[in-house]
Amino acid sequence: MKYKKILIFIFFISNTLFAQLDDVPITSSVYDFLLRLESKGLMEHNTLSKLPLQRKEIIKILKQVNNENKHFHFTKSEIETANKYLFDFGYGDYSVVFPSETDSTQIFFKGLFDGTNKAFYRYNSRSLTTEVRPLAAIDYINQTNADSSKYLIVGTLGLRWYGSFNDNFGFFLQATNGRDFSGDRSVAYGTEYMKSLKFAKLGSDIDLTQSHVTFESGWFRAKFGRQEELSGAGLFQRPFVSTMSPPLDELSLSANFSSFRYSYSFANLIGYATDTYSTGFAAKLAQKYLVQHSFTALPSWGEITFWESVIIADRGLDFAYLNPLSFLKSLEHQLHDRDNSLMGMDFVIRPIRNLQIKSSFLLDDIIMEKIGTGYWSNKTAFNIAAITSLEFNTDIGVEYARVEPYTYTHFNHQNAYTNDSMMLGSFLLPNSEQYGLLMQYWWGQKFPLKFKLTYTRHGENIYDPSGNLIRNVGGDPRWGFRFENPDTGFQGDSPTVKFLDGNLIQTLAAEINFGYEVINNLALFLNYRYANCGCSDEHNFRFFVQLNEL
Repeated sequence: MKYKKILIFIFFISNTLFAQLDDVPITSSVYDFLLRLESKGLMEHNTLSKLPLQRKEIIKILKQVNNENKHFHFTKSEIETANKYLFDFGYGDYSVVFPSETDSTQIFFKGLFDGTNKAFYRYNSRSLTTEVRPLAAIDYINQTNADSSKYLIVGTLGLRWYGSFNDNFGFFLQATNGRDFSGDRSVAYGTEYMKSLKFAKLGSDIDLTQSHVTFESGWFRAKFGRQEELSGAGLFQRPFVSTMSPPLDELSLSANFSSFRYSYSFANLIGYATDTYSTGFAAKLAQKYLVQHSFTALPSWGEITFWESVIIADRGLDFAYLNPLSFLKSLEHQLHDRDNSLMGMDFVIRPIRNLQIKSSFLLDDIIMEKIGTGYWSNKTAFNIAAITSLEFNTDIGVEYARVEPYTYTHFNHQNAYTNDSMMLGSFLLPNSEQYGLLMQYWWGQKFPLKFKLTYTRHGENIYDPSGNLIRNVGGDPRWGFRFENPDTGFQGDSPTVKFLDGNLIQTLAAEINFGYEVINNLALFLNYRYANCGCSDEHNFRFFVQLNEL
């Protein structure tokens, strides 16, 4: 078996794979497997509450599945899955298009359909590790409801180039381009394709890219780039930073120790258009920035994080926010309370092996004496989840998440917690709650059989047939609380809110995901999602083939 070779590689070539400072994209299925390992207690002093992780961090965790097997009693399926990921991350044979001094087996003569890793180019020495992999996918999406049946066929091509040199520098570049070949573009709503401006707003091709460069020396790390990230503890909900919006263009600094981590970042966001045009040379977009930092303690039984952020828009950036060690909430007040500051905490507790509890609490604004009165300015979000990893290769998780009315909003709509008009934190809109269930079965493949069931309730603002807001219940991040205006006769929004008030939308959704690796790096995926919004049923079916995970 090719994966048995990995045990030999772990002991004999680990020194040549020493750096691996690039981040593994959060779309990788390896994070599903790491969630299982975390529940089993393998990831002491590590965290999944802030993603992505570096390649070297993931490799170190995966190697423990072999090294700590006597202590944790991993199943055959778990060992096979860990070794398959290690194989993909460099502990395996390669077939390449362009040979190098370290990798010369050419793909066209031997490795096109065998079990080797496929790459355009790879070079692996003590001072430099670099790899260029092809990316490709064919995606078929079908959407059916009582009124219609629509489909869309999409194809994408691209490459991923990553590596490290001199044990201090890492780099990553991913670029993909694609187009729809047939069908109705509206079917793509809610997919990753909508993060491409050219596809979503200009009716053109699908143009997406992520990249970063990293410098690391001992406990210090600096990173600059454009990438998707997650922040906040939870199963589905990530109330601090989610993937609902486009990737962040960000400069980050961090200090990383065995049981403590601190990170600071400054990111450029895209504000709302201030004129008729939102794209092109005539577009006028408000300047917008995000500053955030977090302090994380990582004891053996879990983690505790304190997090802060501030949104600055419609003006220049104050130097005070560039200080990586500061109390952002207090700074925002001292700078004349013009910005939108948020703070929060998250917790992970592993009371016994195979069980963990995750929770996050976000505080947008609060008036202490108004707690319990329904006052509009008491804006919070929280979630709590429990995940257990059972012995027969199954994970079960449940979660409750809630976002109070007006959370993430601001008096100045440019300061709303959004990026390019999309939610920056939380996949739930304000004035919403969700009950969720997750089941995963690991059967020896990199991709588990996954089942997800959710029940969501959202109190939507009320609009007239022309789309004008006639009643604000705090259900849209674009609409903050509006005060009375005697000049126009506007009476203002009600200072007392009721959770889930407005147009109540209830959605019951069930989703099944299945993936199978035909040959190494080439996989088939099936996804089916059923959703009932109270008055109609919708069926979404997706089948796609990928060369290397996108």
